[in-house]
Amino acid sequence: MSITASLGRLSCGSSLLAGGPLCIILGALCFSTTGTVQALAPDGSHPLGIGALRMQIGALALWAWCACRHSLPAGLRHWQLRWLIPATLGLLGFQVFFFWGVQQAGVAVGTVTAIGFSPVMAAILARIILARIILGERPARIWYPATALALAGLVLLNLGGSQGASTAALILPLLAGACYGAYFVFSKPLGRVHAPEHIMLLLCAGSGILLLPVHFCTPPLWLLQPQGLGMALYLGVVTAALAFSLTLAGLRRTPTAMAATLALVEPLGAACWGIFLLHEPVGGQELAGMGLLFGGVALLALGKKTEGTEPTEEREHSRPLTGKGAPQH
Repeated sequence: MSITASLGRLSCGSSLLAGGPLCIILGALCFSTTGTVQALAPDGSHPLGIGALRMQIGALALWAWCACRHSLPAGLRHWQLRWLIPATLGLLGFQVFFFWGVQQAGVAVGTVTAIGFSPVMAAILARIILARIILGERPARIWYPATALALAGLVLLNLGGSQGASTAALILPLLAGACYGAYFVFSKPLGRVHAPEHIMLLLCAGSGILLLPVHFCTPPLWLLQPQGLGMALYLGVVTAALAFSLTLAGLRRTPTAMAATLALVEPLGAACWGIFLLHEPVGGQELAGMGLLFGGVALLALGKKTEGTEPTEEREHSRPLTGKGAPQH
């Protein structure tokens, strides 16, 4: 049984919010705890090392889950490498550019730039790749005002921390947002024929293997401390394995551009964790930004689906898969 099967059965109602978007919002809420947990990291930890461990522990957690369920993914010959490889590289690039970019631009500016740019890049790639090649997918009309509202909220939420950030420092977060958008787009075709946890097992494993050299530059000695070990396990299991699996489960029933915008609930959640758990100060500007961000996500989640997207997905599911690339169940 899939790691998201029970949730999927509970979320198959007629409402749009009761389907894929709910999984994406839950996944974003899992992601949103990353910064709060990292803020409690012990001395000696490095952002790149944390990102690498997040992928590696996430892959091990997913492998253990699949092994316990006797449901390990099929061999690579059953996977479409034209989607698997760029999705893996997108996830890898996000880990590198995001943590590195946050160091250069600061946490607030780096986060808002990367996460705010990802739905734009996802919409562009979805329009070019998915719409013209396989899925016939295009953003719904409601996506444009909803995304504009959410991005305005993100800017207000983080405007106070933007002083002193150079244009050059924003290049890395922009690259992180582009990589995350690419991960969204290229992983969606995989989610049409493979279980979410199988996809994330391969993506996290591939990214984790490629990130192994990071540990030679920044040895993770902080893992010897109970606090460090607990933080690494949480980041790998909750913010990687569970969060990405929920996101991919939601992508099965949600247009890519809409999914990327719904994922903007992550900085909203992160701000709430900072206020209520870390007791960070909050002013009227931050509250207004949170309201706009919540309004944009709610508008999109409760709006109508992309016209013509759902019938296309049904045709894709009903199309028989043949040849050596067909998955074996």
